[in-house]
Amino acid sequence: MQRTDIKSQLKSFFEEEFPNPGASLTDDTNLLDDWFVDSFGIVNTTLFLEEQFGILISRADINAVTFRSIESLSQYVANQMNSIDRS
Repeated sequence: MQRTDIKSQLKSFFEEEFPNPGASLTDDTNLLDDWFVDSFGIVNTTLFLEEQFGILISRADINAVTFRSIESLSQYVANQMNSIDRS
């Protein structure tokens, strides 16, 4: 799966699950500060990523760096998917 596809799915997910009227969601929008994804949102996002992309997310990877933006999440998902493909 291409990163553009991952980003598109992530953007749709965030806009539907965590609507933020009047704000524009970009690949670099800070999800935690500017899109107001809270701890409950992190849990929902983790479940979405695992179900949608068939990856397992370790607790150590649930952090402000990985979940900062669509860009950082898409990179993480792509890396996880690549490691599954290599197994």
